[in-house]
Amino acid sequence: MGDPAGIGPEVVAKSIIRPEVKRICVPLVFGSIGIFRQVIKKYARGYRLNRVYSIEEMDTSGKVINILHCTDLDYKKVKIGKINKTSGSMAATCLVYVVQFALAQEIDGIVTAPLSKKGLRLAGYDFPGQTEMIAFLTASTKFGMMFIRDDLKAMLVTTHLPISIVSKKVNPRTVFEKIELTDKVLRFLFGIRKPRIGVCALNPHSGEEGLFGKEEKKGILPAIRKAQRKKINVSGPCAADSLFNPERSAMFDCIIAMYHDQGLIPMKIKGLGSSVNLTAGVPIIRTSPDFGTALDIAGKGKADPEGMVRAISLAARLARSSKNLEKVWFK
Repeated sequence: MGDPAGIGPEVVAKSIIRPEVKRICVPLVFGSIGIFRQVIKKYARGYRLNRVYSIEEMDTSGKVINILHCTDLDYKKVKIGKINKTSGSMAATCLVYVVQFALAQEIDGIVTAPLSKKGLRLAGYDFPGQTEMIAFLTASTKFGMMFIRDDLKAMLVTTHLPISIVSKKVNPRTVFEKIELTDKVLRFLFGIRKPRIGVCALNPHSGEEGLFGKEEKKGILPAIRKAQRKKINVSGPCAADSLFNPERSAMFDCIIAMYHDQGLIPMKIKGLGSSVNLTAGVPIIRTSPDFGTALDIAGKGKADPEGMVRAISLAARLARSSKNLEKVWFK
């Protein structure tokens, strides 16, 4: 359900009652019954909650929302629009529950609503985000954030880091790992036989032959050459502003960006919710919408569920390829 102080429960409720979602999957909410009793009164009128303790108890008939109650924390302590320890703890506990169900193959995939990094910290979880926490829970050592839009895919080399640290993390090992992971994801999950991968430079003008930085020569190019020796169809490093040009990006199945905003600005340029975040390199299917907790509109009924619907649709589609997850999981 994400952090209950944000828009997570709202977009969950609004999305799982949509006819197009019901056609492709059977949703099960991992959350708080107290929170969802309030939510369905506002956003899913006419529906009732069915509390389950196992998958076998799910009710797939009529206007029913199935929920597995994960947390007995007092939902009345949640302040809509304001992150606190209770809301962060609820979100983290639900995530732990749902990952265990996915690992046990009780469910076919996970779609996470947004939670707050601050909430995680307040609750005592030392993770920069859900991606890293899921990697820890699944014992995954080489993982990544891949963003998928209808016309474009992007993988991030670094994720939630201060920009001052990024250059230190751009090295042959980290860049090669993301190239190799991207190639595997495209082939085994998306069914692309011969993926074409483009790699962004870190610095303006691809470093201008070392005048604007040496990361391209020392960190990125060696990784590309290693991948090419392994028969991966990858090219670069290319100036990011040119590589993300629509005509240029159409030449590739995925573009690898060096840092968070380098990849996400072009991915989100068509609006929040237009792309879906896929956690790559873990042994389960996990997607999420590309927006955050949106505390400013939480509880006001203004949250658009389209991004959540897209995330659910992708998870359902990729679940059909789940037999190949072992091929993209680095233990």
